[in-house]
Amino acid sequence: MKYTINLNILQINSLSEVEGKTVLEFLQLFKVSKKNMHQLFQNKYIKINNQVVNQNYILSKDDRISIKLQEYDIDYTPDDQSATVVYEDDLICVVHKDPGIIVHDDQKDKKGTLANQVARYYQDSGYSIPVRYIHRLDEETQGLVLFCKVPLFQPWFDEELAEKRIERTYHAITFNKPSKNKMVINKPLGRDRHNAKKMRVSMSGKEAVTNINLLNTNANYSLIECKLETGRTHQIRVHLSSINCPIVNDELYGYKTNDYSCMGLFAVSLSWIDPFTKEKRIVEDPLCKNINL
Repeated sequence: MKYTINLNILQINSLSEVEGKTVLEFLQLFKVSKKNMHQLFQNKYIKINNQVVNQNYILSKDDRISIKLQEYDIDYTPDDQSATVVYEDDLICVVHKDPGIIVHDDQKDKKGTLANQVARYYQDSGYSIPVRYIHRLDEETQGLVLFCKVPLFQPWFDEELAEKRIERTYHAITFNKPSKNKMVINKPLGRDRHNAKKMRVSMSGKEAVTNINLLNTNANYSLIECKLETGRTHQIRVHLSSINCPIVNDELYGYKTNDYSCMGLFAVSLSWIDPFTKEKRIVEDPLCKNINL
């Protein structure tokens, strides 16, 4: 399928992959919520070949779908600083997060978060869309965060993340060296009973799986690639600490060193499948690309 978004109209054609499906089944395929589907049909926002149709219309490969997208306001207060955008297309926006800021605050009228920086970028770009992050990073972690620009399809990206089809790769600078160059750390995580800010390995906790690969090492430190199969709070930090390789300058699970200026955890790449073209997108963060021990 091919698609474009122009003047708040999403147009999709080359429908051979969904030929024979009804419009309702097409929308269900892309995880559009029942509420949004009802609004699309009720407001006559969905057309086939410029004609209003009902949900039972059967698609053919040469049809062209047009969907009028709901107009929104930017829902976070724009920050003084704009987000650093690494990749963008009609559906998503990938931005770099610096260490020391959070992805969002529960109070949207505050400033100083990554969501506020994205709101500034949207405002400066003339977009009237809400800020919708797909995943988060810890405050001291730096690197890539994925935002969805079209709320209608946010549930699709949410499910992709939940089903582990959005791949996230991290690099970590740690003390010590792992016992093996490649390992799968499969240790469930739960809340630390003695410190509400911390997580810990707990047999009664939730499943957590991290794949690690040693990239480089010296007398004091190691550079380790980490790929997540699950996305638990502080997962990489706790897992690496559990194998005696705590991340440098991690105040919760490690200890400080003057050899590095910040916590040594970097979200270096993201990959996902475009919902319409089915092409794999791979984005690397140029600001985290050349990490050296």
